[in-house]
Amino acid sequence: MTEQLSSLKAERKLISIRRKEIDERRIQAFLLDYSEDLILVQYVYDFTLDGLMVLRRSDISEMKSDKTDLLQTKILKDEGLYTKVDFNIECDLNSWGSVLSTLGSRYRFITIEDENPEYPLFYLGEIHATETESVSIIGFSGAANWDDEVSVIYYEDISCVQLGNNYVNFYERYFERNALTKLSI
Repeated sequence: MTEQLSSLKAERKLISIRRKEIDERRIQAFLLDYSEDLILVQYVYDFTLDGLMVLRRSDISEMKSDKTDLLQTKILKDEGLYTKVDFNIECDLNSWGSVLSTLGSRYRFITIEDENPEYPLFYLGEIHATETESVSIIGFSGAANWDDEVSVIYYEDISCVQLGNNYVNFYERYFERNALTKLSI
């Protein structure tokens, strides 16, 4: 798969990623970088560049660029969105800890997921601290209420991290407009 990743990264075209054990739907994205365990992509949803996504390689069952992806790459170029993809972004993908330290310093809000179908977990908030085996975040609910305590997520449980996407960006602007501050934890 490393050879395929190298080729897809160099080609800079839209790809489809499938993770059969997690979700039957494909993820469309531009591959920005990869390591032995993780990949970093620019997520694309309905012709919208929807932030960065980091995925575990072990969850990926298929990755390819088909005719639909090629046409949609052309459409994104025609619409002027392709030039907004940062193919040269630097991120340490050696571990979840290094990813969260690198990208967490650039983005205020983050989503961290354990997409285990039996016990899925979804965290939305700010990174509080990165440790050797875990990350702690100060989360908030969909109703924009800050949690009373820090949540600790072990790296081994993380399947997906998203940053700079529309979901968190809307919350960030809402918090800024309404001067909502978190508890001192």
